[in-house]
Amino acid sequence: MKKSLVVLALVGMVLVICSTSFAANTFVVTNDDNCGASSNTSSIYTLNTSNGTLTLYKTLSTGGLGNCGGFFATVGNAVTQNAKCLFVMDGGTSDIAAFSVPALTKVGNYSNAAVAAGFPGGSMALTPNNKYLYETYAGTENIGAWSVGSNCSLTFIAAYQASYAIDTYSNLVVDPTGAGLIVSVDDYGALEAFKINSNGTLKDLGYTDLNNTNCSQIDGCFPTGLDLSKKEFLVVGNATFASSGFTAQLKASSPYFTNVTYVDLTNSAAMINNEVPWMDKAAYTTGTGNVYWGFSGFGAGYPAGVLQSSLAGGAITVGTATGITSTNGYDGVIQNTGKWMVVAEWFNQLQVFSIGNNGGLTATSQGPVTDANADGAISFFIYPSTR
Repeated sequence: MKKSLVVLALVGMVLVICSTSFAANTFVVTNDDNCGASSNTSSIYTLNTSNGTLTLYKTLSTGGLGNCGGFFATVGNAVTQNAKCLFVMDGGTSDIAAFSVPALTKVGNYSNAAVAAGFPGGSMALTPNNKYLYETYAGTENIGAWSVGSNCSLTFIAAYQASYAIDTYSNLVVDPTGAGLIVSVDDYGALEAFKINSNGTLKDLGYTDLNNTNCSQIDGCFPTGLDLSKKEFLVVGNATFASSGFTAQLKASSPYFTNVTYVDLTNSAAMINNEVPWMDKAAYTTGTGNVYWGFSGFGAGYPAGVLQSSLAGGAITVGTATGITSTNGYDGVIQNTGKWMVVAEWFNQLQVFSIGNNGGLTATSQGPVTDANADGAISFFIYPSTR
């Protein structure tokens, strides 16, 4: 089941364009994962933070090819925190396209024989100091480390595999402090921690086996999307036919994962296949606030949508559920900025919702926006981040 879910994997991303003329705008930038045209593309939208309207601003050609499938939980593009470099993964040609910002000029396409992408996709993340990029590679079942040059060029460092098991490692997240990297060993039900050394190399710190929680007796253990707060609190999706997830507290010394908890997310909308967790600003920075969970569903009869929950004292309390019926029955990546929540919907759409006081979502009058360049579920993130 897990493989079939990841086939549709949906990824999302957002970019800040640091230029005087764009300073007042918010942008949503996609990875269109196009493999049937001459090139994969990245579509840049402006998000009007007054009314929630999305408007296509620019389309970038990567010069490589995608997988034509997209991603539910993984993030197939990234921008450095200083907003000088934008990177887009090309899963079909196993390269990373690099662009300089704000000119949005392509610097080059970067690949290495030690790492190959392909089905079922991968994810990328950057360190806060803008120096290193990490990507998961499904083809070679490993994690690639790259150094970022001052001109946005990439230099390959090395490839790594988790000690728990060799897997596609679809999802990963960099610690907000830049000290470490967490990877989902999704097909085997585990999470692996790596230390990020000062030169960008990785040191495996060990794992936590989620099969030791209640998931193994209830609905299975398939960790997917990850979000990690500044308080070192980790939330993890669980891609099953039930409604659940995981939480854990990270430490700087062994054991690195503590208070590992299976979380029952049974909700009033009966949503299943929890792929994407996302903390709002309060939860991300202080440890008390809202955690949103993106349920991708599983086609007709298996509801998708977004669940709001409250985080306090390391505990999750289920709140308001908003069912979202996309054209083809699946939802993907979610992110919010202020009162707006952006949701990627299968096959090639984005939709903006306002967030109510109770955490419920209300669609804007614009409705779903079709990305004509996308050939699969869309990856996106929002910039500038309000977290």
